[in-house]
Amino acid sequence: MLTADYMDGRSTRVRVVRLEVAGENLVVSGEDFEVRVPFAEVKVDERLGRAARRLRFNDGAFCEVRDLPALDYLLSAQAHRDGWVDRMQRQSRSVLLAVIAFAVLAIAGYKWGMPWAAAKAAANMPAAISEQLSVQALRLLDDGKFFLPSGIATDRQQALSVEFHALHLPEGGNSTAELLFRRSPQLGANAFALPNGTIVVLDDLVTVIDDDGEILATLAHEEGHVHGHHGLQLLLQSSVAATFLALYIGDFSSLLAIAPATLLQATYSRDLEAQADDYAAAVLKLNGRSPTLLAEALKKLSVAHRQEGQAGYLSSHPATDERMRHLRAISGSLSTSRSER
Repeated sequence: MLTADYMDGRSTRVRVVRLEVAGENLVVSGEDFEVRVPFAEVKVDERLGRAARRLRFNDGAFCEVRDLPALDYLLSAQAHRDGWVDRMQRQSRSVLLAVIAFAVLAIAGYKWGMPWAAAKAAANMPAAISEQLSVQALRLLDDGKFFLPSGIATDRQQALSVEFHALHLPEGGNSTAELLFRRSPQLGANAFALPNGTIVVLDDLVTVIDDDGEILATLAHEEGHVHGHHGLQLLLQSSVAATFLALYIGDFSSLLAIAPATLLQATYSRDLEAQADDYAAAVLKLNGRSPTLLAEALKKLSVAHRQEGQAGYLSSHPATDERMRHLRAISGSLSTSRSER
């Protein structure tokens, strides 16, 4: 005899009942009532450890059974078969496989899914939001702790800006990105793009490279990050919680809070760096310049940072040797094609 607690679904009264099978019916009987329910219409909840299981009826009533072995015996006698999820939960092998599958999906989501989603979101982010993020980040960086006024002469700044904005871009037209010059003893030779497309150039980068063609090649690389919305993508990837609040709730305060640190410590993936390098190479070729200029700029920055013990520009641009070889290979193929003509 199997006992259970019966609730009719309409009141809070709990009745102690007996459960037994009569033909194709489940008989639920108590002191003052009896209910017969076709067994085919009884819905059995999944097993949750040693917790009581519920037998649910179509009229909203249900029974809670605590004697799980006795219930299993009754169900098996009626050829009842639990759902596949319920069965898998009781098999250690299935549980282990589920854990492994979850881990694989979590890693894949972090490595490929999150960058893909961040790239899509960055490409479709309203310009007003990118502008707000950039203005706020620059305001915090300009407070004297990280950025100081540039020591590069104004006419030199203007000359570089004119040369940069004269470059033709692969998609047509010229860059509209504003160049901002700053000095930063902590960051050394560096340059990076804000979400709104503004490119910040630090003094040490200009003095270390000291060649207009190579400086322009470096700026073309940063234009590649602008074109691909890489800075905004990195910002969105850096905090899942902040991104969720920004995109779904409309609260951009969390994203604003992490923007300065994220931009300063930007670590682009190899794919994003390769995209920016290829974009720079396309810009240089379009303007009759060699992609080797960017390779030479990277070489100078690498030597300078080793000598000065600075992380600087290359801390956020990994696999420098590989990138230099790639750029020189592009330049070599370009020279070969010209000679064949």
